[in-house]
Amino acid sequence: MEELIDGGGGALNGKEKITEILNRRHKERELHIQAAKLERQKDAEGTEALQYFELAFEDKVKLIRNTLDGVAASEPKAQVFADCQNEIYELQRYLSSSTFFLNEYRIKVCQNTINELSKLLDTLRNELLPKKKFGFRSKKIVKMITEKDTKEDSSKQMVRQTGTSADDHIKWTFSERVGQLIGLQASSVNDQTITASKLKNCLVRIEGHPGSLQFAQLDNCIVVCGPTARSIFLDDCTGCKFVVACQQLRCHRSRDCDMYLNVTSRAIIEDCKGIRVARYNYQYENIEEDFRQSGLDLSCNNWHTLDDFNWLSTDKPSPNWSLLEPDHTVADWDSYLQRFQQQHSLTIVNH
Repeated sequence: MEELIDGGGGALNGKEKITEILNRRHKERELHIQAAKLERQKDAEGTEALQYFELAFEDKVKLIRNTLDGVAASEPKAQVFADCQNEIYELQRYLSSSTFFLNEYRIKVCQNTINELSKLLDTLRNELLPKKKFGFRSKKIVKMITEKDTKEDSSKQMVRQTGTSADDHIKWTFSERVGQLIGLQASSVNDQTITASKLKNCLVRIEGHPGSLQFAQLDNCIVVCGPTARSIFLDDCTGCKFVVACQQLRCHRSRDCDMYLNVTSRAIIEDCKGIRVARYNYQYENIEEDFRQSGLDLSCNNWHTLDDFNWLSTDKPSPNWSLLEPDHTVADWDSYLQRFQQQHSLTIVNH
């Protein structure tokens, strides 16, 4: 038996040795019991978190379904659809923030449920609401692409998001522009939905605080905008820069784009590659007032965290997006935009 030394440096007698050994073993047992208790508590918390998520998720899904089931008899329908859209966004955000304790199968099941709700919402909105009208002086009517080629996917994507069929005519704010500086004034923009498609080598400057933005098929374009109150949707954009602030942002099928973001929820990308992000750093006179009018919460900014729907791994970062290196970040937008305008000899067009 090992010799034990008392606090004064002397050897302990036999009785004291036994007492000391028993005390030590008792402490070891207590530590082991405490560790096992903590482990059981951790497992219980994980199980409790999963059970709470499933109940909360199902309750929210039922609420959205019930609302959509009764939308035909409700007034005004547009507001009901807008509320449901926000509820679906929140449900997506809840799923995204819970992926760290959900397995891959559960994530896919929940994502499929959200996708089904989005499709149901779009179908009902298309059936029950008249086509959207925009209050801009300069409008261009563009027929959606229907050719059976590689562009068909883009048309289907816009159908799902806008609630219009591929055979319908859509009133775009502007479309099919090349080499233009497109300026939109705050008086025509505030709280409105801005839509644009098929732009190449264009600079889009949007003043004020729009309600939402939708851009499709942009090539080597720059979009700088004041705070957007609600959502921004981007589809099939290549080699572009977006300087935007919003509540929700979703980007589909885009390549090699830089995004300077201020976003209150986690931005979503899908079928994208080469997306780089930085903090929103656009400045202009009265921007503080535009942020106040938009209702965006400046204390909440998730610019550096994107959810990639093509990357479900929770222990490895998505290879489809990254943070912009400081050396590649635009700091002076006025000078940068002036150089872009001169390089492409842009024609100025104001709306």
